[in-house]
Amino acid sequence: MTLSGTMQRLMGLDEEGLVPLVQPDSARVLLVRPEVNAAFSELIKRAQRAGFTLRACSAYRSFAAQAAIVSAKFEGKRPVLDALEQPLPQLPNDPAARLNAIMRFSALPGFSRHHWGSDLDVYAPSALPLGQSLQLTYHEYLCGSYFHELGEFLTENVAACGFYHPYGADADAMLRKAQSGVLKDNEVGCEPWHISYRALAEECQALFEPEVALEYLACSDLVFAPAVRAVLTPERIAAVLALD
Repeated sequence: MTLSGTMQRLMGLDEEGLVPLVQPDSARVLLVRPEVNAAFSELIKRAQRAGFTLRACSAYRSFAAQAAIVSAKFEGKRPVLDALEQPLPQLPNDPAARLNAIMRFSALPGFSRHHWGSDLDVYAPSALPLGQSLQLTYHEYLCGSYFHELGEFLTENVAACGFYHPYGADADAMLRKAQSGVLKDNEVGCEPWHISYRALAEECQALFEPEVALEYLACSDLVFAPAVRAVLTPERIAAVLALD
C-alpha cells in the first residue's frame, strides 16, 4: 500500500523534519519537531522556578517501536494493565478483546500521537524516591504520591507554554472512575505525564486520515493485524487520538 509523505510522517514511518530535543544534562537523544524545543525549554525554566527538575523520557516514537510494544503485550511478553493499573492475570482469548485491553494505555502503531513529534512524556527525576524506578502510571500522581505536586505544577503551567494534556491529568478522578467501574470500554487511561504541543498536534489531527492508517495496519504482517478492524471504530480512533 502506497502512503503519502504526510501520512508516512503522521504514522511514524518517516523521521523527516525531526530534531533532537534540547534538555540539560541528558545523554539520551529524543526526537521532536523543531517548534517543540522552545516551548519545552520554557516549561523547564518554569519547573526550575517551582523547584522541579523537569525532563522528558519519551518523545517521537516510530511505527516499528510502537508495534514492538503492542506485539509484546498481545503475545503476553509484557504485562497488560487493567483500569486500576494492575496486571491482568490472564489475557482474553479473543484477539479483539485482547487488543481492547491493551488499548487502555497503549495506542496501536500508526495511531499513536507520539508519531507526530508533538507529544512528550515528562517527569521530575528530583521527585523520584531513592531506589524508585519511573513507572509512568497515574498512581504516581495520586494525592500523597511522589509526583502529585509535579502533576499540579503541570496542570497549572503547560498551557502557558503551548502544551495541553490530551488524555487528562486528574489521577484521583481516574482512580475513582476505575474503582466504580463506570469507565467506558473505549476510554483511554488518564496520563498526567503526557503533554502535547497544541498548535502542532492540531495541525497533525487535521491532516491525519484514519481510514488510510487503518487499512495499512490491517494489511500488515503484525500478529494482531487481523483484529484491528474490530476494535478501531471511529469512536475508538477519536479517543485514542484525543480528537475533539
